[in-house]
Amino acid sequence: MRLIKAIKSGFRNYANTTDVSSRGEFWFWLLFVCVFLCLTLIVDGAYLGPLIANLSGQESMAFDQDAPKWLSIISTILLGIPTLTVAMRRIQDTGFSKWWILLGLTVIGFVPLLFFFLKKGKKRPKA
Repeated sequence: MRLIKAIKSGFRNYANTTDVSSRGEFWFWLLFVCVFLCLTLIVDGAYLGPLIANLSGQESMAFDQDAPKWLSIISTILLGIPTLTVAMRRIQDTGFSKWWILLGLTVIGFVPLLFFFLKKGKKRPKA
């Protein structure tokens, strides 16, 4: 699956937890989320954070740790649900229950989740 198609699929199926996601779709979605959140952190640190802090009367410079990072917080919240559903669909593609995603709440749970995300999915007919 291509990057643009994976991004469209991630947003289109943001509430769909019954289908499956291929490895390509999952990893391209994760790549998009990481790059997008890095860009929002840069924009927040360089421009928006100091601007908001200076408007509120605080002295702030670019990439100040105390400056607000509202764009990054909002982006993380908005991309959280689609990322969770893509991960749940990816686990279902490997033949396991989507509830295995709850392993991410434990410290050691990331090891089996990584196994699920890397495992080859079920064979499906080509569309």
